[in-house]
Amino acid sequence: MTHPRPATAPATSSTGTPGPVTRRPASRANRRRLVAVARGVAGVLALILVLELVSRSGLVDSRFLPPFTAVLGEAVLLWTDPQFRTDVGATLLTYVLGMLIASAIAIPLGTLFGLSNGVYRAARALIELIRPIPPVALVPLVLLVLGAGLEMKLVIVVFAAVWPIMFNTLYGVHDVDPYAKDMARSFGVGRFGIVRRIIIPSATPFVVTGIRIASSIALIVVITVELIAGGAQGIGAFISRERAYGDADSYLAVLAATITAGILGLAINMVIGWAERRFFGWDATTRGESA
Repeated sequence: MTHPRPATAPATSSTGTPGPVTRRPASRANRRRLVAVARGVAGVLALILVLELVSRSGLVDSRFLPPFTAVLGEAVLLWTDPQFRTDVGATLLTYVLGMLIASAIAIPLGTLFGLSNGVYRAARALIELIRPIPPVALVPLVLLVLGAGLEMKLVIVVFAAVWPIMFNTLYGVHDVDPYAKDMARSFGVGRFGIVRRIIIPSATPFVVTGIRIASSIALIVVITVELIAGGAQGIGAFISRERAYGDADSYLAVLAATITAGILGLAINMVIGWAERRFFGWDATTRGESA
């Protein structure tokens, strides 16, 4: 007697034992991210619509609140101005150099400080004492010593960006799972090997988070310093020059340059956020699920 053959055979695992065939569900983190992006876009579009209607309806004088479409058009036209492109390039150059220098200082120091409990406590207290100092408060002193140039901006930007990176590095290195380090020691891994194989990979997501936080601060500080210093090149210097004219066209250019600075900040943050999800998504997913 022959038995009917099943339509589908049960799936087997790598060990040969039967197991159910399952489809991997879509990541809840990806769905939440898409929902958050959609809500953000909807909020921005709603704000733009409100500003446009308020300006066009005459509720607010258009000299003080130009239509958003006019500001956006002026922002596009600004890119045809060679001087404005030079100013944007100067701001981005200061930002990139400042972030590189701050990372080169903060990551090694944060790693060294986090390896020892005693040094960790002392360094954390020192960082908490110095970190609240407003970077802009240093502008008069640094301006007097270095003048209104790239060096002056770099000093202030590095001072602003180094603390978030160092604090996150310090925290990430110190809070590595002690059981992982003990297991590595039980297998004969030396201190340098533990640092290289356990501590640095575990702390890297925290370091990247610190870089992302410092990135936003650095761009804000760059433009603020340019705006205060006046003589330096950059988006802030462009805004300062246009504001001095005081006419309606200059006011529109100031708003357009401000929108451009915001778009640059958003683009930089999105790029760093994408890199963080791309290379350290496992860490973000784990922390998100545990929350």
